[in-house]
Amino acid sequence: MIEFALRDLILSDYTKNNNAKEASQLTAVTTSITNVHSDQLIVTTTSCYEQEVHRSKTDWRGRAIFAANLYFRVNHIFVNSEDIKETGYTCIIPKNNLNFFITVVDLRTQIADYFPPDNSQVKEIRCIVMPPQWGTHQQVHLPSALPENDFLNDLEPLGWMHTQPNELPQLSPQDIASHAKMLENTKQWNGEKCIILTCSFTPGSCSLAAYKLTPVGYEWGRRVNTGDSGSNVNQHGYLPIHYEKAQMILSDRFLGFFMIPDNGPWGYNFMGVKHTTRMKYDIKLGMPREYYHQDHRPIHFLEFCNMEDGDAVGGGCDDHFE
Repeated sequence: MIEFALRDLILSDYTKNNNAKEASQLTAVTTSITNVHSDQLIVTTTSCYEQEVHRSKTDWRGRAIFAANLYFRVNHIFVNSEDIKETGYTCIIPKNNLNFFITVVDLRTQIADYFPPDNSQVKEIRCIVMPPQWGTHQQVHLPSALPENDFLNDLEPLGWMHTQPNELPQLSPQDIASHAKMLENTKQWNGEKCIILTCSFTPGSCSLAAYKLTPVGYEWGRRVNTGDSGSNVNQHGYLPIHYEKAQMILSDRFLGFFMIPDNGPWGYNFMGVKHTTRMKYDIKLGMPREYYHQDHRPIHFLEFCNMEDGDAVGGGCDDHFE
C-alpha cells in the first residue's frame, strides 16, 4: 500500500508542476462480459490490462515473411578483417554458394554446413554440405557422423559455417565447444586448417568473420563440452586467447556446389523429435530448399487441412490471415 500511495503522490506532484491532467493521458475501455451464471458485467478500465498484444520471437509466421526478403542482403556482404594474422591459411569462398546459402536460411535460427576445399595447397571452398540439423538462436545441433560421398573423396574438410541473428565481437563459447568436439571426434580435421565461419545478419546486410581455435582454446573447449553440440557450456575460464581471426576472401572467379541429404530434408526445427546426433544419412548433389519449405514443416500443412475440414470446430482454430 505504501508503494501505491507513493506512486500516486509522485504522479500528483508531476501533474501539478507541469499543468497536466492525469486523466487526459489515459484511455478508458468499457468491456461487457457474461459470467457462468448469465450475469452481465460491465467494467470500465483505464489501465492496459488485456490490451497489450504479445509478439513472440519464436513465431514462425512473422519470421517466414521476413525470410522472403533475405535475397536483398546478398548485395551487401561485409567481411570482418580486423586483427587478422597474416601467417595463417587464407580461405576463398565462392560468392554463388554464399549468396544462395543466405537466401535459404532463417534470420534467427542458426544454420550450419561443412566446408571441403579442393586441395591442400589452395584453400578454395568448392563444396558446401548441408547436413540434417536443428538449431536455436545460440547454437546448432548436428549429427555426430560426417558426410561421405564419392564427390568428397578428393577433398579435405576445411571447417564449418553457421548463421547467427546478431553480430558478435568475438567467437562465442558455444562455437568453441562445438568446434573442439568436432576436432576431437574427427581425426580427418586439422585444427590449423579447419575454421569456423560466422554469417551474422546485420540491418540490411550480412557480416562474415572467420576464426580458428588456438591450442589453449581447443583444450578449454574439450573440457567444458558437456552437452550435445556445445549445449550447457560453462563460460567460466573463457578468454579471447582461445581463438584467432582467420583470413577469408570472397571470389566470383570460380563456382561452388551444394550437397544435401539424400533421404529427407536438412531442416528439422519443426520436427525436432526425428533428429538425433546418432542418425545416419547419405548426401547427394542438389540445391538446399529454403528454411520454410513445406518439406521442413509438414505439420503446418496438416493443420491447414484440418482447418478446411468441415468437421473441425471453428472456435478452436486460429485465423492465420489476421
